[in-house]
Amino acid sequence: MSFKLLKKARSNSKNSSGYLKYAIGEIILVALGILIALQVNNMNQYRLEKKALKNYFEKIKSNVQQDLIESEKLLKFRTDHAHACNEVSQMLINNDFSNQLKIQQSIFDMIIEKQLNYNRAAFESLKSSGFLRHLHKKSLEKLMYSYYDQVNEIEMFEIDQRDWANALELELDKNGFIYEWTQIGEKVHKDLFTQISWYTKTLKSHEGHKIIMRLLFRGGSNTSILTGLYEYHIQSSKNLLKEMDLYLKELKINCTKQLILIILVFRIARKIKLFEPKSLFKNF
Repeated sequence: MSFKLLKKARSNSKNSSGYLKYAIGEIILVALGILIALQVNNMNQYRLEKKALKNYFEKIKSNVQQDLIESEKLLKFRTDHAHACNEVSQMLINNDFSNQLKIQQSIFDMIIEKQLNYNRAAFESLKSSGFLRHLHKKSLEKLMYSYYDQVNEIEMFEIDQRDWANALELELDKNGFIYEWTQIGEKVHKDLFTQISWYTKTLKSHEGHKIIMRLLFRGGSNTSILTGLYEYHIQSSKNLLKEMDLYLKELKINCTKQLILIILVFRIARKIKLFEPKSLFKNF
């Protein structure tokens, strides 16, 4: 009787030891599965962040490409206009009124507002989204801020010149110069791009002539500062586009690597049956 009890006790002890090992194994597998699931989630979150950055930078790149075209167009306009202003100033000094259309156009280009079409939308959207903190390439971030600082400087200079010219235009209107110059009381004008003005030696004695010479002087001196700002901005645009191209390639490679790694982890986890990963695919 005592032999049977001893044998039963030994059997129960072996079973308990086996159950304990199995339980420990299960706990380890569950813990390992949780750790892998967390790691997969972190990798996927990293991939989504980089994907969002990629989308923002593609939009910023598009904006910068359009800004580059805008700066090149404005540089040509300001350079050509500066030369024209200097030429017309000399013509008026010499009482040369042979090219009335050129005189008119040089003056009009100073007093008619020039539209600026720089686009900050994508960059401002990136800053407000908070994703800029995920940009670890600080040299690129610095380049972007410098680029848009240059845009601000150009706009500030252009707006200052526009406001100054508009104030002088108002003076020309008040003192009757524009009325006499364009002969509004004698002719009907419908097109600003055809000759609608007649500058004469008599008109030079009008008090508005001094204002005209001031306008031409500032237009002619734009090559001292304003055209330089455009040249610098054009070079900065090209540098920024080059850096963004490199960064976008890096993002594409990193996102692809992360996706491949996540898929490998899924397959390994499913093979050893640590967890069922189907639910994790909803974030992809």
